[in-house]
Amino acid sequence: MRNNLRLIVSVLAGLCSTGLMAQVTSITDGYYRIKNAATRADGKQYVYVTGKYEAQPNATHDEAVTLPGTVIHLNVADTTINAEAVCNVKTLRSQGVDVINGYLLPALDKVRTELKAKLKEKLGSDALAQIAYGIFENDVLDKWDLNMHMKPVTTSDGRAAYYAYATVPSMQPLVDFWKTWGPFAGGALDSYPDLKAALERGDATGTWKAVEQLAYGKIVATFGADNAMTQLVKGYIDNDRIHNGMTYYLISGGINKVDTNQTAYDPNNPTGTAHNEYDGSEAKFDFANNNADNYWGPELPAAGDAGMWLVEKVDADNYFSVKPSTKMKGLNGKYYTTLYTDFPFQIVGDMTAYIIEGVNEKDANGYAFARVKSLGGAGTVVPAQTAVVLECPSENVADNQLLPTGTEEPATSSNRLCGNFFPTAISGMTATDGTGATHAVTYSNLRAFNISASDTKNPIGFYKVGSSVTTIPGNKAFLVLTDTEAQAKGFYLLFEDGTTTGIEHIETAAGDMHDAVIYDLQGRRVTNPGKGVYIVNGKKVIIK
Repeated sequence: MRNNLRLIVSVLAGLCSTGLMAQVTSITDGYYRIKNAATRADGKQYVYVTGKYEAQPNATHDEAVTLPGTVIHLNVADTTINAEAVCNVKTLRSQGVDVINGYLLPALDKVRTELKAKLKEKLGSDALAQIAYGIFENDVLDKWDLNMHMKPVTTSDGRAAYYAYATVPSMQPLVDFWKTWGPFAGGALDSYPDLKAALERGDATGTWKAVEQLAYGKIVATFGADNAMTQLVKGYIDNDRIHNGMTYYLISGGINKVDTNQTAYDPNNPTGTAHNEYDGSEAKFDFANNNADNYWGPELPAAGDAGMWLVEKVDADNYFSVKPSTKMKGLNGKYYTTLYTDFPFQIVGDMTAYIIEGVNEKDANGYAFARVKSLGGAGTVVPAQTAVVLECPSENVADNQLLPTGTEEPATSSNRLCGNFFPTAISGMTATDGTGATHAVTYSNLRAFNISASDTKNPIGFYKVGSSVTTIPGNKAFLVLTDTEAQAKGFYLLFEDGTTTGIEHIETAAGDMHDAVIYDLQGRRVTNPGKGVYIVNGKKVIIK
């Protein structure tokens, strides 16, 4: 079973730990973006985490600036393998998923413990059995390399980059062990007849194929047959891509095998014989081996720069930011949006973060309001997994910078706001607010950040969503109410100083709207407005 986890390391760590690329000594514990070294025509080179075990190099630079799923907490440890300076991945986390510490290492430790216990049980307690057990533990288990590595490499245009790779463990030590000690194992492998038969034949490749099938079964049982990672693993197995003892390098794109006249690869005639060709038509992950002995020759040279990865530290030069919607402009000239991230961040510049502490009050006119509390402005650090309303100076992302900093340790507070990392269907959804309370989400108790279409001041706040809205977007804040609170359809924002937000309104004629950017109250772009109420350049306008 430990072998099974090697496959999961090769695939799962490859999916999410896409490459940790820069000088080895420069990768300190912190937040980075990971970028493929190959230049795509569509600009999609940045790794973007879109699901719990799903990530692809499918974000452009401009998109990555405002996508929390491109911000990855990375920590590595320097090591040496076969006299080469490489790194082991220690932490690899984004969007609430720590692939290394949250899944891989605990799973490996569990399998190691179970396997040792099973061997002790089956081998018995006599001296000869204990010798066999010690040999298996020291010469087989402990010699398998179960880490995801980074190796320094230089791109075709001279940039410092890394190969990201993992090695499928060789089954030969297991075969050698079984040859000597298998007769003492009793019925230890009777439940795995294909594996036992391959071991008894002394067949390392056959042993791996049996382990591979066991691994696939484990993945299906854990993630489901339709899971993206499961399907990827199945594709590799079906196409005979994962082999005993082979190293696999993570690449962006894919590898096509070209069989020319059914002639095996000849390095002196690479295109006239069977060979590999790089396919960069899609922004996706794949793996390439560097085994020159296979029929098509090594895959890694064909990938070129697409097999290399760059790391960019998230800082003032490579910042993270938010871009508020044009329609979310307050009477004070500020723009408002919400944010929910896995990482803590420090506010940079003229911005303020707010939480919601209460939603059970009404003003003198009978309007329900949400009581807002400021966490602070420039220099304030918002804890990880804290859903907030952000007040921004403009729509320009360069003015709304946030600096990821610290650890992903969440802090319990009086905050009623909830958030989720990925787009989530409202039906059957649950959400946890800042107090730690978990709520079942329904159309009746959900309130999303928006502007009121029914109030003449058009205040910014949290309002009911229509039945046509089926999904809550990721990395946004929303409210989930109690039955009593849900009697109100919406809540405008009331700040600690007694002020509110709203969109200005003026009256004008349709002919005065030339070259204006116009939206209706549902946020839809309008090109030829008639009489009615519209949002024009961030202000409420009544067209007569």
